This record gives sequence, structure tokens and C-alpha cells, in this order.
Amino acid sequence: MRSMRRLPLLDIARWRNDPHGFAGQLRTACHLDGFFMLRHDLPSSLTERLFAEARRFFSLPAEAKRTIEYSHSPAFRGYMRCGLENTAGRPDLREQVEIAAEAPACPPGAWPPYLRLRGPNQWPEAQPSLRDAVEEYADRMSRVSSEVTDALCLALQLDRAALDALLFDGEPHWQLKLASYQPVEPTAGRSEDGAAAASIGVGEHTDSGFLTLLLQDDVGGLQAFTQGEWVDVPPSGLGVLVCNLGEVAQLVSGGYLLATPHRVLSGPSARLSVPFFFNPTLTAKVSPIELPSTLKWERDEQYAETSHWRRPNNTMLTDYGLNAFKSLARSHQAVFHIYHGDLEVLEDGRVVSKTN
Repeated sequence: MRSMRRLPLLDIARWRNDPHGFAGQLRTACHLDGFFMLRHDLPSSLTERLFAEARRFFSLPAEAKRTIEYSHSPAFRGYMRCGLENTAGRPDLREQVEIAAEAPACPPGAWPPYLRLRGPNQWPEAQPSLRDAVEEYADRMSRVSSEVTDALCLALQLDRAALDALLFDGEPHWQLKLASYQPVEPTAGRSEDGAAAASIGVGEHTDSGFLTLLLQDDVGGLQAFTQGEWVDVPPSGLGVLVCNLGEVAQLVSGGYLLATPHRVLSGPSARLSVPFFFNPTLTAKVSPIELPSTLKWERDEQYAETSHWRRPNNTMLTDYGLNAFKSLARSHQAVFHIYHGDLEVLEDGRVVSKTN
């Protein structure tokens, strides 16, 4: 039976007017759920334009979309047909475009391997307006992400610059995805948690980065696994972002902040979403920050009573770039084998050279 519990709703306006009040709400949401809704103040003209451009791209003929096929990019950028990405070993029921911070192409065989994640994006010649909308949106989202990061520092009773070395000692390695989920027919025989194998648009997983901000349409299907149950994350319009923390946030806080598993259940209607991943610079080392004693006690008490679900073979690596690389290598195995045949991803997630 599905839970009727709803995730916390925060408002970025309160952060600007009452930082301590907002930080208190954020601390509770990120410690207990790792997921929350955030009312933002991005121009509606921008969010609507972004979604219009994404829909226009996905409606292009297949040959036009394949001009930016991700198999052309060693940095895992570009268009993927439905089923090419996999999550938790199961193909995703979506087509998508992977975009990240623009950079010059990295030389083949670069070491450490995470340097290979730097590179240029691919943009469709048939739709030049897509790039303008995405880049403006990414710039805005980087600013919102910086504000949420400041608020998290205050929530953890730390100096606002406590995470600067992690996120701003160099350029944050942000990523963005345009995702179009395919409709599926209703499936009989759902399990008690509301899922059926044929309906899984994206399987359960945690994000490998620091912070994820998601813009979604009005179709629904996103669920978060929090406090021992799957909770629906219903659409709330383009004026609200769905926010969740990634593995970096959990590791840097020593487990006080939660990297919450989530999934998407597909239904009879197509679904469009745009997740923005705010990540550390690729060279960052992730290690726990010393928390105030009151928060450490609260964290230890929680973990004495509960365990937070996560995949056993998904080691959270302290080198952020390696954590990001193993996540992409697992999800996009075709590109990994084409361009990175000198590497191997071990069972526990570590990335090693085949020659060592």
C-alpha cells in the first residue's frame, strides 16, 4: 500500500528573509527524508521555454536526434535512445539528452580517469534555440544551488564557507538531463510497494553527487524511499523544484544528511523532467566535516535505531571524480567500452586500470 505521507515544502523566499528559520526547516527535511520540495522564483518564461524546447527536441525525427548520439562523446554527453541507459541493472524507459559543464575535450587515456568527464556538449543543428534555453537555465540553477548550499551549511551549524573547498575550488561539475519517459500500459499484479517490473521507468538508486534539483511536468511517477517506505513525489507545477541530496552530501556530513533512494514509475502518459545535478569539482576529495556535538548525537541516535537503504555494491568513493565516473560507466556501458577500454569498474564500484 502506498504511503500518503507528503514531503516537506520549503520556499526560497524564506531563506532570503529568515535564513535561520529556513535552515531549521532544511535541517529537518535533509536529516529525516533527504528529499524536499522547494518553491523557487525562476522566471516562468524560462521554465516554460525550457520545457517547450525539450518537447520540440524529442518530437524531432529519429535521424535528427541521432546527430548528437552520445556514442560520439567520450565524456558521456548527448542523446540516448530509450533503453540505452540502465539503472540498478535494468534498462530505463526513457530517451534523454545528457549535458554538463562545457570544457575542451580531454586527451584519450587521461589519468586520473575522471578527467575524461570534461568535454564539450553536443547540440542539435536542427534546433539551435535548445542550447540558449539550457544554458540560461543551468546558469540560474547554479545560483539556486549555491544558495541551498549556503543554507545547508547554516543548517549544520557550520560557517557558510565550510563547503567552498569541496564545491568551489574550481568549477562545480554540474550536469543536466532532459528526460522523456515513455508511456506504458497498466500492469496487473503490482507488489505491495506499488511497483511492477514492467512499469519501472528508472530503477531505485541514489545520486552520486551533492545536490539534485528537478523540474518535472504534471504527469507524476517519481517516488522516494524515506523512513522505511516509498513516498509519492507529486507534481506541484513548474514553480516548484524537487530537491534531493546525493552520496557526497551523505559522506561529507558523516551520514547526518541522507542520500535518499528514488525511482520513477511509468504510466499510460509520457513524462518529461529536467534534473540538474550540482556536483563538486572533479578533483575534490570528500571527507566528513566535524559536526557540532548536538548534531552528532542526533545522527548517532538515528542510526542506532534505523538503517538507510542503499545498494551494497555501491561504494561511496572519497575522490568525487571517481565516484562520478563509476556511476556513468555503469549506466552507459556502451560509451565506456568504446572509449575507456583500458579501465575496469570493480564489483564494489572502484575504477582501476586494466594494466596495473
